[in-house]
Amino acid sequence: MSNDEAILACIGQTMVADAKVIKEAENQLYTFQQQPGFTAYLLAAINNDTIPETTRLSAVIYFKNKIQRSWGSKAADGIKEDEQQAIKDNLIQTLVKFSENNHIRPHIVEAIKGILDNNDPWDLLDTIKQMLTSGDHQYLYPSIILIHTICKVHRWDMIDKRSYIDNVVEQLFPIIEQLTSQLVNAPDYRSSELLYLILKSFKFACLNNFPSYFKDLKKLNSWIQLHLFICSKPFPKEVLDLDPSDRSLDKRVKVNKWGFGNLNRFIHKYSKSTKIITDELIQYVFTSIIPTILESYFKIIEQWGTGSIWLGEASLYYLVEFLGKCISVDELYPLLQPHIKVIFENLIFLCVCSSDTSVELFDDDPEEYTRRYYDINKESSTADVAASDFIFNLGHKHPEHLNYILSFANGILGSFSENVNDRQLAYKQEGAMKIMSVAFELLDDSSNADIEMVFGKYIYGLISQNNYPFLVPRGLETVALYANTFTDMEVLSKIFEAAYTHFLNSDSIPVQVEAADALRSLVVSNPQIHSSIASQVPGIMEKLLKFAKEFEIDIFPEVMEVFVEKFADELTPYATDLAQGLVNQFLQIDQTILENSNGSYSTGDPDLEIQASSMLQTMSTMVMSMSKVSLIDIFEPVVKFLQVNAQIAFQSELVDLMDSLALSSKLLHGQLTPPIWESFHDLLDSFQTYAMDYFEGFEIFFETIILQGFPTNQDYVQPFLEILAAKLTSGIDYDVESIFKLLTLYALSMRDTPLFEEAIRTISNDDLEIEEKLIVKLTLANIIAKPIETLQTCEKLGFTMEFMKQWFEARFFNVFSTKLQILAILTLFRMSELPSCMNAYMSSLSSKLVTLVSELPAAIRRRDIIAKGEGLGTDDTLTPEEEEEYIDEIDDDMKETVLDQMNMFNEVHSFFKQVEGENPNRYQQIIQSLNEDQKDSLSIILEYVSSTSNA
Repeated sequence: MSNDEAILACIGQTMVADAKVIKEAENQLYTFQQQPGFTAYLLAAINNDTIPETTRLSAVIYFKNKIQRSWGSKAADGIKEDEQQAIKDNLIQTLVKFSENNHIRPHIVEAIKGILDNNDPWDLLDTIKQMLTSGDHQYLYPSIILIHTICKVHRWDMIDKRSYIDNVVEQLFPIIEQLTSQLVNAPDYRSSELLYLILKSFKFACLNNFPSYFKDLKKLNSWIQLHLFICSKPFPKEVLDLDPSDRSLDKRVKVNKWGFGNLNRFIHKYSKSTKIITDELIQYVFTSIIPTILESYFKIIEQWGTGSIWLGEASLYYLVEFLGKCISVDELYPLLQPHIKVIFENLIFLCVCSSDTSVELFDDDPEEYTRRYYDINKESSTADVAASDFIFNLGHKHPEHLNYILSFANGILGSFSENVNDRQLAYKQEGAMKIMSVAFELLDDSSNADIEMVFGKYIYGLISQNNYPFLVPRGLETVALYANTFTDMEVLSKIFEAAYTHFLNSDSIPVQVEAADALRSLVVSNPQIHSSIASQVPGIMEKLLKFAKEFEIDIFPEVMEVFVEKFADELTPYATDLAQGLVNQFLQIDQTILENSNGSYSTGDPDLEIQASSMLQTMSTMVMSMSKVSLIDIFEPVVKFLQVNAQIAFQSELVDLMDSLALSSKLLHGQLTPPIWESFHDLLDSFQTYAMDYFEGFEIFFETIILQGFPTNQDYVQPFLEILAAKLTSGIDYDVESIFKLLTLYALSMRDTPLFEEAIRTISNDDLEIEEKLIVKLTLANIIAKPIETLQTCEKLGFTMEFMKQWFEARFFNVFSTKLQILAILTLFRMSELPSCMNAYMSSLSSKLVTLVSELPAAIRRRDIIAKGEGLGTDDTLTPEEEEEYIDEIDDDMKETVLDQMNMFNEVHSFFKQVEGENPNRYQQIIQSLNEDQKDSLSIILEYVSSTSNA
């Protein structure tokens, strides 16, 4: 290029400390990069040994970014085809040249991947094959890098598009398998680096979709044997001499990890048949391959259990995961069954015990220790997590082992009381408590007495001792995970007092966290202690607020929520201070989230988000539980902050809080107060920017506004209806269904029928597949609100016959829909003159009215049973299919609507009494439409209502 020196100068200036100079250089480079040949020149500059390495490093970063951004682009700055070819002609040799340069090589590799990612037809197969078979050692590492890159790019290729990657595997894997036979016996770091890339290449190419390579069972077995050799190979002394925390970074440890990791992925991928994976192959895997793997694994477990070999955390995780899969697959379980005790005692149990490493972390970094071992929201691929899952799966799938599991844990706990100075036995106490905690989920109530004995005899002692502080939080967690009610008040009192003492007095973060969680569990499961601890609750809440401010974990807000819910009366005098403290902490955390989010709706810190979410849930619980105190003014700034900053990550919690505040306002003031309307106004404004995409999530709050707000204040009705109108044409099925639900409530609440015509026109869009029941309910509600206008619209749109067909074919089993239908029929029958379009349905409507009134008692009974949290039972009249439909529509009965206060039996009685006197012809039409059984049913209902009203 004609301006080489200027380009180099700009590249050099991007690395100076002056931000202004950097900006000017970047602007100039942006101009230069529009010119043809710019990217090829950067590659030439990278290879120019006379240019300073710092400048070449900057050039390679710019080169990589340019490739990723502009390769294949048709834009003005896209890299043209002739320049692309020049780059590809030189890029592989550049990789070879810089393969040992840890600063430049990664960017070259990313540039190659960038080209392949853009679906460029760059076939590197022959090039790699020549490099691998050249006998020139300098080509070995770059050729393996290229294989790894290709496999990574093509790892998600589906079966019908695997021809290229299958060809790569067929051509190259036999060569690299020969290579691995040399590498696996070499102890040096570079050999392990090559092995690591080869194993990852295997993973990408063979363990996402079935490779044709595995159809040759000899090759499959060879692949398995290679991995088993890697898994069982001991580490050299120099690895074992590393600090345990540093070992996982060593490539030799990573090779071992992916030996286990690939085999674990293999069993998960090839343990069930698909279109490609045949039953014959699965059978071969189960009868020939899995037994071979297990035979090797049993030897490894024995060696690890005795301490003769060391395995990294990730390797143990994949090993245990593999065994867990065998537990879950019925055909494989018999292979493990004779070895369960050996596996359990020599692997699973040891994985859940304390260790020197875990205790060191407890002492040196208690906050990280808490996150590592006690944060249930933090997913981790660790051996203790996999072992806990194994215990649960074993007890769940094969409950015959539960007695052995509990007996084993009980024996470990019992042995400690006689050997309290044995530190290794102390480590095992943690494992025993973890086993007990997992087992709680699998035991029935008949085991409660035995479990309480364990708490009184062992767990209490462990949380009360001082010699091994790391056992205290585990003991408290064991308490927290026991969800049953204590029957032995002495044991309960001791356990609660110990947890309460630790909560108040401990300065250890793990102990504080688990003591709080233990208190939560005890309060939830043991209402019998509420009266005796009520006086302590304000102090507990004060401490919880302090802890939540100092340590970012979601347990503290969750515990606060429980205490607010269970002790609302005791905390009411402190409600304002508690609420303000909660708001201050939330706004501080949320401001941090906002600063870290870089303008996106979420941040990369899930811990902060979980804590903030828990705090919002606690606020909603406070509002609903402390019904005598108005917290609206205190919590409104939180609502405003979330709305103004469009923090959609907290939409669900925000809607719950807004809804709670609105209901509290109605309860305390008889209407929605100005702050509620202001938040509703802000929400409507947000639909001009971001909220349209999240409409469905606001449905609950909109229902409350329709039912509790609009009947007394119509200031915001019009902008609200404009949003509904826009959503009706959105083409998004679930949004349109939400609109139908809201318009149904609106018609009943406001006795008005806005957007009905638009809604009915919407259902002609077959792509939406709107549920017919929603259409029927909306039309019925509109008939109740404005019968003449609604029927005129139906006639105008030619919808009347279709509506009646849908209505009479629909099956409703809940109270709301039954009342809705009754009221709609009564509305039609009360009209002085039935519209001509309804005359033909007179008989059917009469018959349906009696049927609905007869079915209403059963619907009410079902609603009341569900409201109590009970199942419908076997005495209900619904078939299993009907019960499933009923469960789908039960939400309607759980909402407050204007129909709730209407006694439909009285309505029917009043109607017949009135119509018989005022419109005898209509009365006769109805009665004559009924058969004898229906007449008898109607007579019984009317007589019953009459007798009860006169009683």
